[in-house]
Amino acid sequence: MNVLKHEFVRGFMIVVLVSVCLAGVSNKAEAGIIPYSVIAPHEYQLPVGDDIPAGGLPILLSYNTYREEGKAWDGDSGSRSLFANINKLAYVFKFDALPQVGFLWEGLAGFASAVTKDDQSFTGMIDAQTGVVAWIKPTKNWVTCLEYWLYMPWGDNELSGHSWDHSIAFMTNYVLGNFTFDGDCGYKIKGDYKHGGVEAEQGDTFFANIVAAYKFMKFVEPFAKLDYQATGTGYNKVTSQKTSGNSELAYGIGNRFNLTDKLSADLWYEAGVTGRNTTKTNAGYLKVTYVF
Repeated sequence: MNVLKHEFVRGFMIVVLVSVCLAGVSNKAEAGIIPYSVIAPHEYQLPVGDDIPAGGLPILLSYNTYREEGKAWDGDSGSRSLFANINKLAYVFKFDALPQVGFLWEGLAGFASAVTKDDQSFTGMIDAQTGVVAWIKPTKNWVTCLEYWLYMPWGDNELSGHSWDHSIAFMTNYVLGNFTFDGDCGYKIKGDYKHGGVEAEQGDTFFANIVAAYKFMKFVEPFAKLDYQATGTGYNKVTSQKTSGNSELAYGIGNRFNLTDKLSADLWYEAGVTGRNTTKTNAGYLKVTYVF
């Protein structure tokens, strides 16, 4: 592999919360996390009207995952493992002129540690992210949302995507008694990758995620989830090579723990069902939410 190809692979290898594949460049499936696969029960169960305090409602969320990346759906995996700690501060608010519409601003910063197949280790900050959400409640049990999300290439070199990316997503929540359903679908538009003398067009990504839970008691709320992504082909402008697209479907099973009125935790395992040109998902997740 020449230097330009090496830089392209190494720079693309880990981008937290997105899906990445370099099979068309390196002939190896690289590490990838399905977008929005960190959602858990009640993720989009958001308030409107008088349920939003006059001064707003701050929420702190911590997403943590450890992934074994040694197996791939096609070819060899270029990665061995990934640990990521991603922290998000969200602020829910409303405008008096639109009392039945809720709004949320969110900012994300995180840390990751990745190990490649050849035992190189990279540790540092991931790319910063921010977004805005607006939602309504068509019925008292149903929430529908629209979100815009911006990915900023400010992470450490080995952990950055080195591109400005944007995503738009439709999200929904429905509650019926003790049953809760959350789901989303969206489209991620990726900017050109620019780093280490390499410039490349990246394939855009379609993604969808669903999670269903049933609450038996305070500490027993089991859930099951499905996550899917499909990324189109890209183009390396330096070598004039196409980069292959990729896809994966994964399932997860876990439990939600309602620890206090303000604090909850979600713990689950996720595994790949089928895929193409990407590493096979084999991961544990822990999400902690605190409402101030």
